[in-house]
Amino acid sequence: MHSYAHWLANFLEWAEVRSVDLNACSYSAHVAGRYQSEMLEGTWSRDGQGRRASTVNARVQQACDFLTWMVEKGFRGVFEIPYETRQLTIGSATRAVGQMTRQVRVRGGKARAQNRALHMPTNAAVRQWLARVNESAGATLGLMCETVLLTAMRREEVACLRVDTLPEDPRDWKISNPSAPESKQLVRISIEFGTKGQSYGEDHADKIGPERSILIPLSLARRWHAYRNGDRNLAFKRWMDGVKGAEARRTRAREAEHLFLREDNGSRISGKKLYDAWVSVELPIEGWSPHQGRHWWACSVLWRELQKHENIGQLSSETATALLESTALSIIRLHIQPQLGHAQDSTTMIYIRWVMDMVSRPVSLDDDLSFDKNDHAFPKDNHQ
Repeated sequence: MHSYAHWLANFLEWAEVRSVDLNACSYSAHVAGRYQSEMLEGTWSRDGQGRRASTVNARVQQACDFLTWMVEKGFRGVFEIPYETRQLTIGSATRAVGQMTRQVRVRGGKARAQNRALHMPTNAAVRQWLARVNESAGATLGLMCETVLLTAMRREEVACLRVDTLPEDPRDWKISNPSAPESKQLVRISIEFGTKGQSYGEDHADKIGPERSILIPLSLARRWHAYRNGDRNLAFKRWMDGVKGAEARRTRAREAEHLFLREDNGSRISGKKLYDAWVSVELPIEGWSPHQGRHWWACSVLWRELQKHENIGQLSSETATALLESTALSIIRLHIQPQLGHAQDSTTMIYIRWVMDMVSRPVSLDDDLSFDKNDHAFPKDNHQ
């Protein structure tokens, strides 16, 4: 809601500065023709730089929603928005073809987003950054940041973790790969508070979203367990300080449902507090954020799994590329997508591009490859 308010305020400010009459403006001439264009070009921005397509589309959609609301309330005449139907392809791990398609309604004239290219910091740089967070923000927030890196959970999902999300008795933990060495074992848990998607109500001021099953490293589960039985107990004690009476203390104790509590007063730690701690120290790369931390997890998993296929390098370039893409797609759809909670390939396909960037090599004039028609670098029937 905070974001919606800012997007709408941006449009209303633009209309006021540009003397655009909200009672008479049109989609094509004003909203898409001027407001959207000025944001893309940078003429309507604080720093003079063009805004990303995702930012522009969000603001324009909010402007359209507001003007449509004005029509429904009788404050203005008809406001027509052109729509077109497009076919959306969604990756699926349950269909034989690996994908399914559906028709979607898209607002005409939307700004086209450019394909993003990921840039990930080295493991050493991430470790140094995490050490700075622990030193600056404290061990609890440091553990929350590390949780994002090792599980790819969203910051709000981490902040909404319950004290019993991980069973209190380690004997009840569900190890997904019990035959593996302990250092490689994973624990399966379910999360639903603060998850992205449809809302099914609220609990302790947290949205109840779609439930998702994820895997966390056994080593991280043990650290959660140690925190729960150690530092969290101290924070909980501070939360209960000064509360008198058995019933009042029981009510107060029931309010402390979250796993991570502030060290000073025992209150829950918000997703905003996690973000502030994340960016409060020197970052390993520009733009490093909790969302980038999710990308870091996905790239780490993808790269680790692809390294198991060492024989790919012994194949021809065309075969290796096809096998690499096929293998990466399987890893993304079967492992990365479920963990991230992504429903569409459009988001996760950026990891394919990252892999190709990692394995790409520069062209050299010294390469033993000729495009001369008398050579046999390509089949003869392909020559012009």
